[in-house]
Amino acid sequence: MSQIDSTKKVYVIVHGQRNLVEPVKEKLAAAGFKNTEMASLDKAGNAGEYVAMLWPPMAASEIMVSVITGPAEPGKSQGMGAWGSVATKEVMRLPLKK
Repeated sequence: MSQIDSTKKVYVIVHGQRNLVEPVKEKLAAAGFKNTEMASLDKAGNAGEYVAMLWPPMAASEIMVSVITGPAEPGKSQGMGAWGSVATKEVMRLPLKK
Protein backbone atom coordinates (compact mmCIF):
# COMPACT_ATOMS: atom_id res chain seq x y z
CA MET A 1 0.00 0.00 0.00
CA SER A 2 1.28 3.45 -0.88
CA GLN A 3 1.94 6.03 1.79
CA ILE A 4 -0.97 8.42 2.08
CA ASP A 5 -1.03 12.04 3.15
CA SER A 6 -3.87 12.18 5.67
CA THR A 7 -3.89 15.99 5.52
CA LYS A 8 -5.04 16.00 1.88
CA LYS A 9 -8.67 16.17 0.84
CA VAL A 10 -10.42 13.03 -0.46
CA TYR A 11 -13.29 13.53 -2.91
CA VAL A 12 -15.89 10.75 -2.69
CA ILE A 13 -17.81 9.49 -5.73
CA VAL A 14 -20.66 7.04 -5.09
CA HIS A 15 -22.26 7.04 -8.57
CA GLY A 16 -25.68 8.03 -7.21
CA GLN A 17 -25.68 5.40 -4.46
CA ARG A 18 -26.28 7.89 -1.63
CA ASN A 19 -26.97 5.08 0.84
CA LEU A 20 -23.27 4.17 0.65
CA VAL A 21 -21.85 7.61 1.47
CA GLU A 22 -21.40 6.98 5.20
CA PRO A 23 -20.03 3.42 4.84
CA VAL A 24 -17.49 4.70 2.29
CA LYS A 25 -16.43 7.59 4.54
CA GLU A 26 -16.08 5.18 7.49
CA LYS A 27 -13.85 2.83 5.46
CA LEU A 28 -11.72 5.75 4.30
CA ALA A 29 -11.33 7.03 7.87
CA ALA A 30 -10.26 3.56 9.01
CA ALA A 31 -7.62 3.58 6.23
CA GLY A 32 -6.23 6.92 7.47
CA PHE A 33 -8.09 9.43 5.31
CA LYS A 34 -9.44 12.15 7.59
CA ASN A 35 -10.62 14.95 5.26
CA THR A 36 -13.45 13.64 3.03
CA GLU A 37 -16.07 15.50 1.04
CA MET A 38 -18.47 14.63 -1.75
CA ALA A 39 -17.13 15.19 -5.25
CA SER A 40 -18.81 17.69 -7.56
CA LEU A 41 -19.14 17.50 -11.34
CA ASP A 42 -18.42 21.25 -11.44
CA LYS A 43 -14.96 21.25 -9.83
CA ALA A 44 -12.28 18.59 -9.65
CA GLY A 45 -9.59 18.30 -7.01
CA ASN A 46 -6.00 19.48 -7.20
CA ALA A 47 -2.75 17.58 -7.73
CA GLY A 48 -1.82 15.68 -4.58
CA GLU A 49 -5.41 15.31 -3.40
CA TYR A 50 -7.32 12.04 -3.66
CA VAL A 51 -10.48 10.72 -5.26
CA ALA A 52 -12.25 7.66 -3.87
CA MET A 53 -14.95 6.00 -5.92
CA LEU A 54 -17.11 2.94 -5.71
CA TRP A 55 -15.97 0.27 -8.14
CA PRO A 56 -17.43 -1.04 -10.34
CA PRO A 57 -19.97 1.79 -10.53
CA MET A 58 -23.24 -0.15 -10.68
CA ALA A 59 -22.31 -3.24 -8.67
CA ALA A 60 -19.78 -1.84 -6.23
CA SER A 61 -17.67 -4.30 -4.28
CA GLU A 62 -14.74 -2.03 -3.42
CA ILE A 63 -13.54 1.53 -3.06
CA MET A 64 -10.82 2.55 -5.50
CA VAL A 65 -8.62 5.36 -4.17
CA SER A 66 -6.46 7.37 -6.57
CA VAL A 67 -4.17 10.35 -6.16
CA ILE A 68 -4.66 13.27 -8.54
CA THR A 69 -1.39 13.64 -10.45
CA GLY A 70 -2.20 16.77 -12.48
CA PRO A 71 -4.13 17.81 -15.57
CA ALA A 72 -5.23 15.09 -18.00
CA GLU A 73 -3.38 14.82 -21.28
CA PRO A 74 -5.37 16.30 -24.18
CA GLY A 75 -7.61 13.62 -25.67
CA LYS A 76 -7.08 11.26 -22.72
CA SER A 77 -9.78 12.47 -20.37
CA GLN A 78 -11.60 9.97 -18.20
CA GLY A 79 -14.43 10.65 -15.85
CA MET A 80 -17.42 12.93 -15.99
CA GLY A 81 -17.68 16.69 -15.73
CA ALA A 82 -14.67 18.48 -14.30
CA TRP A 83 -13.14 15.13 -13.32
CA GLY A 84 -12.38 14.49 -16.98
CA SER A 85 -9.76 17.26 -16.75
CA VAL A 86 -7.50 15.52 -14.21
CA ALA A 87 -5.15 12.56 -14.39
CA THR A 88 -5.07 10.07 -11.52
CA LYS A 89 -2.98 7.14 -10.33
CA GLU A 90 -4.54 4.36 -8.29
CA VAL A 91 -2.98 3.98 -4.84
CA MET A 92 -5.22 1.41 -3.14
CA ARG A 93 -8.46 -0.54 -3.12
CA LEU A 94 -10.54 -1.14 -0.04
CA PRO A 95 -13.27 -3.80 0.22
CA LEU A 96 -16.70 -2.22 0.56
CA LYS A 97 -17.97 -4.98 2.83
CA LYS A 98 -16.09 -6.45 5.79
